[in-house]
Amino acid sequence: MLNTPPFRIKGRKTLLLADGEFPTAKAKTAVCFIRYREKDAAVVLDRGNAGKTVFDTLGIGRNIPIVATVEEAKAFHPEIAIVGVAPRGGHLDDIFREQILECIDAGMDIISGLHVFLEDDKEIREALSKSGSQIWDVRRVSEEGTIASGNGCTTGARSVLTVGTDCGVGKMTVTYELYMEAVRRGLNVSWAATGQTGMILRERGIAIDRVISDFIGGATEALVNLEGVGKDVVLVEGQGALIHPGYAGVTLGLMFGAMPDCMVLVHDVERDKVREYNVEIPPLSEVIRLHQLVMAPLKDVPFAGVALNTSCLGEEEARDMIRTVEKETGLPAGDMVRFGAGEVVDGIVECLTKKGR
Repeated sequence: MLNTPPFRIKGRKTLLLADGEFPTAKAKTAVCFIRYREKDAAVVLDRGNAGKTVFDTLGIGRNIPIVATVEEAKAFHPEIAIVGVAPRGGHLDDIFREQILECIDAGMDIISGLHVFLEDDKEIREALSKSGSQIWDVRRVSEEGTIASGNGCTTGARSVLTVGTDCGVGKMTVTYELYMEAVRRGLNVSWAATGQTGMILRERGIAIDRVISDFIGGATEALVNLEGVGKDVVLVEGQGALIHPGYAGVTLGLMFGAMPDCMVLVHDVERDKVREYNVEIPPLSEVIRLHQLVMAPLKDVPFAGVALNTSCLGEEEARDMIRTVEKETGLPAGDMVRFGAGEVVDGIVECLTKKGR
């Protein structure tokens, strides 16, 4: 069920298609690629910000240019085009479809994390055959599936799962920041990518939200065991949210499939309700307790820390918020992007050490 690209991604000049959405939350794939693969991000397509640079609009990304058309983007010699948006439902609109066809005609390989598979489009297939370009439909999964055994990772590695108070709060970002900090410390760690953006960065993984529901736990279990070979810790990228009316199912499948040894809660401090739903987000201590109650019949799973997105706050307000959350939850907290992942990695190490006694 593991999905890998048919071509190399890292080290190739990349065009990020984010028309009309950059740099909003819907362009999270483009934003995360710029954050973690900045050297490969050659150009962004977004007509609303054309003429500006990524740094002008996002505050990161050097002077990566933003252009209005594929024709303008070609001047920067991109070899790959990534559909850099993640719209609700993962559908492809006519504007993006036309841009993708132009990219194929220019000889670029294409990466798409949409639920609509580009290779199933007859016109796109014909364009591919003419240009020699290739497509990676990141969310495509094989029809093979297994039921979870309930054993989680059996390689000897410990697993750590990120869970959130909502979708799009930064679970992938937090997972990757934790991974980078753990590597910096010399820890023997890997990470399991379960969504389109993480899979593009990892260049492998399983798009859990495309797996048949009966097999989500089994797919997660298989992925954690694959990434756990020869490792001490596997960080598992979370999806959805347990209190989300639309996407709770995938969260529960990840929890029961990974059988984590500890979890990290991810929260955007600007949100008091689940986005696009009239569902209030409970106090973080209650969200933590809810996850533990769900896991309790199968496993006692402590939380190692809380990762916050404080981008809506000034620096002092953000630090005050972090202290407030630490006091409320009794756990180390931090904003990984602004202030580093050190405190939460400390929490993970302490948590896993206690469980190993």
